[in-house]
Amino acid sequence: MGLKFRGLVAGALTLATLGLGGGVAQAQSPTVTVGADGKTAPVFDYTQATKERVWIPVANTDTDSDGVIDRIAIDIIRPKESGPAVKVPAIIDPSPYYTSNGRGNEAQRIITNANGTLDRFPLFYDNYFVPRGYAFIAAHSLGTAFSTGCVNHGGPTDIAGFKAVVDWLNGRVPGYTSMTGTTASTATWHNGSSAMIGKSYDGTFANGTAATGVDGLKTIVPISAISAWYNYSRTAGIRHNNNYPSGLSSGIAGVNADTGARPPLIQTPTGEVTRQTFCGPVRNAMDQLDGDEHGDINEYWRDRDHNKDANKVKASVFVVHGFQDDNVRMDHVGLWWEALKANNVRLKMWLLRAGHTDPFEQRRAEWVDTLHRWFDQELQGINNGIGAEPAVTIEDAPNVWKNYASWPIPGTQNTDVFLRAGADAAGAGTLGGISGGSADTLTFQNTGANIAENTLMGTPEGQQTNRRVFISPVLTKDVRLSGTAVLKLRAALGTEQSNLSAVIADIGTSTQTSRSGDGVTTPANAPRTCWGATSTDANPCPTLGSTCTTTGIGIDNACYAEATKIISDVPQWRVTRGTLDSRQRESYWYADAKAVVPGAFNDYTIPLQPTEHIFKAGNRISIIVTANLYGQGTSAQQPTLPSAVSAAQPITIDTRASKISLPIVGGTVAMTESGAFTDPTAPVGGVVPATLSLTLGAPATFAPFTPGVTKEYTATSEANVISTAGNATLSVSEPGHLTNGAFSLAEPLRVEFGKSTWAGPTSNEKVGITFKQLIKDKDPLRTGSYSKTLTFTLSTTQP
Repeated sequence: MGLKFRGLVAGALTLATLGLGGGVAQAQSPTVTVGADGKTAPVFDYTQATKERVWIPVANTDTDSDGVIDRIAIDIIRPKESGPAVKVPAIIDPSPYYTSNGRGNEAQRIITNANGTLDRFPLFYDNYFVPRGYAFIAAHSLGTAFSTGCVNHGGPTDIAGFKAVVDWLNGRVPGYTSMTGTTASTATWHNGSSAMIGKSYDGTFANGTAATGVDGLKTIVPISAISAWYNYSRTAGIRHNNNYPSGLSSGIAGVNADTGARPPLIQTPTGEVTRQTFCGPVRNAMDQLDGDEHGDINEYWRDRDHNKDANKVKASVFVVHGFQDDNVRMDHVGLWWEALKANNVRLKMWLLRAGHTDPFEQRRAEWVDTLHRWFDQELQGINNGIGAEPAVTIEDAPNVWKNYASWPIPGTQNTDVFLRAGADAAGAGTLGGISGGSADTLTFQNTGANIAENTLMGTPEGQQTNRRVFISPVLTKDVRLSGTAVLKLRAALGTEQSNLSAVIADIGTSTQTSRSGDGVTTPANAPRTCWGATSTDANPCPTLGSTCTTTGIGIDNACYAEATKIISDVPQWRVTRGTLDSRQRESYWYADAKAVVPGAFNDYTIPLQPTEHIFKAGNRISIIVTANLYGQGTSAQQPTLPSAVSAAQPITIDTRASKISLPIVGGTVAMTESGAFTDPTAPVGGVVPATLSLTLGAPATFAPFTPGVTKEYTATSEANVISTAGNATLSVSEPGHLTNGAFSLAEPLRVEFGKSTWAGPTSNEKVGITFKQLIKDKDPLRTGSYSKTLTFTLSTTQP
């Protein structure tokens, strides 16, 4: 691979001086170096780093239909020394946001100078990793920033662009120094190993690129990322938006004024236009393809499902997600994680108790250290032990983190919890480990509109007109849910279609990280900390994590504001939720939609969002069944078609057959011991008489003994054992010697049992008995039959 490693000779004082990769004189040209802490050390001078922009043709791709193959633009920053003699890996952030929304909590955009390279790379990756022997690449998705072509909402052409970046790094496709020119650029400095990392759309591109199976992409770190675009815009047939792909694609193609030099305009017959305007026809075509009129999966969405291609993934995957994310919901993690596990992909995971946010804003120091060690292992080949550590890290409570071997966490069992009618059919129901309750059915009214979540959860034992609540008694022990709950509802609708939904709520005071603002806030005067070097070498902090200010540093800095978690006590909490269009009860594919017969009972399987939650002793578990939960209006194409919010009607639940499968640590035993179930109890008893029974099989007979030959003869029989005692022992009297009248064999008879002791009751257990007799060549044998009567005893000390 061409990597060169050497020990860090400098002492502790020198290492501290190098901590930010500043312009420190080196006795010799630096190379990738492993420090005393086992991590790559910051020996490269960031102020001297090489910066370049490269355009890579994307084969067979002309998304803007201009007759020219699209080119994806990438901005590279790498150690000045990198090249044929010092090869380095690449960390790639594939993004559509470099000139539009910006990246990170502070919405940083690229800033292009007059030379066509960057004065600022967003985020800390360049500042931190380039001094440590990595290249960082900001890759602009097709149709955005300085790439050509048009945005295609994460579709195959978008993904092909980022695959081309990895192919170029590995010398499989050409790259050029300009948007339209032919002067070649090659990555002679690359060691053959790349990573992709990014939050949200960026992480989604990482997932999609890994799902192509491209060689050289060794690991991806998707943060709050999408695994199937359908699940972002819809849930099981229910739309969350109208014409979302074209709307998002328009926004991300924009260019803000603070990005420095701007991409060139495009010449058209009517004059010059921005790429955003030029791609209008492509966005119009999206509106015709996105299936808003039905809200189901079609070819457009299937092309944007990376889970189906998990069998192609060669890269390791480090998944990071907030399990309170209502933007990119947790089903993206659940589906992707399970698909990757099924294909034996090497995995790591962090689950945050937060919303759509980066761990850099949650657990900064630990995150930077973990990411550094992960990239060192995956891209530099350093055996630093991170691969042997627990694979999963979960924030069990606000700011309380714990490691686990896997996810869902070990000991989790899918546990059937039955939804039972309570004593008063007009009031709340109960939860049971078995079917039952005071009524066979319960009815509620679909209002024809979404119901506010707090209204659904509030006063659970109050009116049940527009919902049905099933609630546990006060828990006596904690109960942990880990993974995906699934409602298995049997119900009859009042019309041919209705949405059906469920919410799991924690009723009672608990301490939670707010869903407002994704659980974090960054005040204007928030303190800042430093996480890398700057191009001006005017960095005010001497060590990583030190307090810093942006004063006097300029546009390129690694001084980031510290976010604060929003934590408070709440009287009730939505743990998770899920919803389903009744027409998609058998399949989410648009051609499989089926209306129901009003009044007829049907079975509906409704997955809820995967999550992590601990119901504390003293609180109650609430399962709420309702109709419309979340969704958005009717579509522009079909204004009368309720593909998001279903019509008012009565809905009747079969309470004998309806249940929810909860992924509970400890399963049914944990639920029962916590007091969550209200199953009726009645004394049932019986008497077992004391029994020790031993029945012997047919007598054992040896084959004829042969005089003058040394041989061991065997014979077998069996015993049938019945014991109701606490223990039992099978024994035999002293075997002695076989006799023939006045003559006895020289060698004693031996008896062996297949089993001779029991630590509990047993019934009709067959036990093998083996008899062994040794005859030696000089032993005298008398004509006739030899025999011996033995006594077998079954006994106990705990009757």
